[in-house]
Amino acid sequence: MGEEEWEKFQPAHALSPDISGKLWNGIHKNSGFSRARYPYFRWVAVAASVLLVVGMSWYFIVQQRKASAAGAETVAIAKNNTPQKMTLTLSDGSAVELSPDSKLSYSGNFNAAKRAVILNGDASFNVAKDAARLFSVYSNSVLITVLGTRFTVRSYEANKATKVILHEGRVMVKDSDSSYYLDPGDIFISSDSLSARVIHLVKDKDDCYVFDNYPLDVVFDQLQIIYNTKIIYNKAELGDRTFIGKIDKKDPLNHILQSIALLTKFGLNKQGDGFVIGNHY
Repeated sequence: MGEEEWEKFQPAHALSPDISGKLWNGIHKNSGFSRARYPYFRWVAVAASVLLVVGMSWYFIVQQRKASAAGAETVAIAKNNTPQKMTLTLSDGSAVELSPDSKLSYSGNFNAAKRAVILNGDASFNVAKDAARLFSVYSNSVLITVLGTRFTVRSYEANKATKVILHEGRVMVKDSDSSYYLDPGDIFISSDSLSARVIHLVKDKDDCYVFDNYPLDVVFDQLQIIYNTKIIYNKAELGDRTFIGKIDKKDPLNHILQSIALLTKFGLNKQGDGFVIGNHY
């Protein structure tokens, strides 16, 4: 409540005439004051009751503001200083896979009407569905908003680049200029040197996936979604290389990656259930 609100404040309730009358009779019975002074003391009793209501209201408002301020000042920070990915479970049931050298911050009242986190680095989110409470991720100057879905956010401090990869569901991505709506397989890219854009996962009439001069990192990200298989790469090593081609999902992923690695002069290595591609193989 600001100063203007305080000046305009009117108590919602006052003591009823019956109660204020009983109070007044008690005062009269236990005092030797004359009847002629009744109106003055009746006014005092009513004024006191009003002040009591105002005072109690103000007390609860102040206490509520203190509690809110305390909640706002409480910030939980999760930082992954290990070489492995770290899994977090937030209080709403959402799961976050935080990559090395990444940090996730969120307020102490995370379970309130708004669920919001700040990401510095890379993380994959599996958000618990809650139609009444939006889930928001702030990364660089981009805001990602969902109700419940699975997506990955990669932020790069060097050039203020942000990439959003949608695995399932639907998300809204907003930058300083526009809002973008992603469907599964779509990838949002933004940086200081690159205008924000969405690269869609496109199929042709033969049900083949079409890559029209896409950056290699985008190709690998979309192949991960298509085949539900992890592909590890170093974005810096990929440079500005791009890929043009059509892929039939009936073709094995390892054959596709071998062809791309051969064309781009990269090495390919099988690692567990996934693949690693880069200069050092």
